[in-house]
Amino acid sequence: MIIHNKSIAVFDSGLGSLSVIRGIRSQISKENIIYFADKKNFPYGQKSVGELEQIMASTISILSSLSPKMIVVASITPSIQILSKIKSMSTIPILGLSIPLREATKMTKKKHIGILGTKATIKSRHLEERIKAEVPQDIFVTRIDASQIIEIIERGIFLNNDELTINTISRTLESLQETNVDVLVLSSSHLSFIRSHLVSMFPSIRIVDPTFNAVKEIKQYLKANNILRKSGQGRIRIIVNGDKNEFQSLIKTMGLSGPVESFGK
Repeated sequence: MIIHNKSIAVFDSGLGSLSVIRGIRSQISKENIIYFADKKNFPYGQKSVGELEQIMASTISILSSLSPKMIVVASITPSIQILSKIKSMSTIPILGLSIPLREATKMTKKKHIGILGTKATIKSRHLEERIKAEVPQDIFVTRIDASQIIEIIERGIFLNNDELTINTISRTLESLQETNVDVLVLSSSHLSFIRSHLVSMFPSIRIVDPTFNAVKEIKQYLKANNILRKSGQGRIRIIVNGDKNEFQSLIKTMGLSGPVESFGK
């Protein structure tokens, strides 16, 4: 197969990838996509580095066997902790998601930004190193564990229980009320799905979404290497290693139709 027509493989521990996939389908709609939902290992945000390495090695091996033109790690947790190691697992180009800290520091007027992510991301020394390298010392950073919000997104609860979703967001971000945070960085691809809730609940806070940058980076990479797909409408292949029927029903509710394959079948 001509490399232009090969797929972009995108994965995360479940629904998170979908926020990146939506961007790909909107910005570079001719591209074919393989969407691998690693439900079996949700959440990545509670795994040790050793466990993440094993999961990534297995997943990259599976995806490499499908011969995509590139693999996208659509999850912040492994991207900020072990991306260089993940890249060494295949000869296929691998891109990860980065936390848009520089962007946030340019946007803050009150010199106080918030970072919302999984427990592993928020507590990682890798995030600490990134903050030291990319955030000026006169800007204060508040880190918030959004694991409970990510849980209700992954289970699809946010789609049909607005009250619980709003309550979970309010409880998680309760500490923000006493701060002057004016920019909130989403550090999980799952959190893109409740962006509109955050905008309406915290109108004075600007939201920075990493999935926007990820799609831009994917497009730039394909262009620079002259492997953008030139024609046709992109197809999507969906593979899951958890309950296939439950997942199919969930993504259908989110506007993604098409058959879901069980891993190994």
